Amino acid sequence: MPGDIAIKELLPHFKKSPGSIDSMNMQVIGDDDNAIDHLSIDWSKYDANNFPYHFRQCTGCSNSLGVIKFNLTDPFDVYLHDTNFKIAFLKDTRFLSHGCIRVEKPIELGNYLLNNKLDSNFLRACYKDQAPIPINLEKRVPVFVVYMATGIKEDSVIFYKDIYHLFK
Repeated sequence: MPGDIAIKELLPHFKKSPGSIDSMNMQVIGDDDNAIDHLSIDWSKYDANNFPYHFRQCTGCSNSLGVIKFNLTDPFDVYLHDTNFKIAFLKDTRFLSHGCIRVEKPIELGNYLLNNKLDSNFLRACYKDQAPIPINLEKRVPVFVVYMATGIKEDSVIFYKDIYHLFK
């Protein structure tokens, strides 16, 4: 999980309510990459400047990233991913992300990129606590992301809110 999300959003929330870590299907992870009992942590000792752990959400159908994630080689911690919030694709306004890109049909995209080598039934089963299974592409695929705060609907130009504040 990107550090900004963990420190700015999750840490203050978990400091107030450590028990919510379980309800959010999260884990506190130490330097050795193993889960730590979050109830044994003295949360009052930590803030954004000295928090020595990171958070990880467990796999399964409730995972915010869904069951498949496409890693990109970029310096911004951005990737393409599935979502457990499929209804988001029915909304007109979809500013529900921290900057990553939700893919409406991730299994179909994965099968396209991997020449139908994904086990779709396995992915749709959403096994909880399933260790990630990285699959490398045989050939790199360039990904270009264009951020546009305008669009066309019928014969009119539409101006959308610049939620990432990229246009000044």
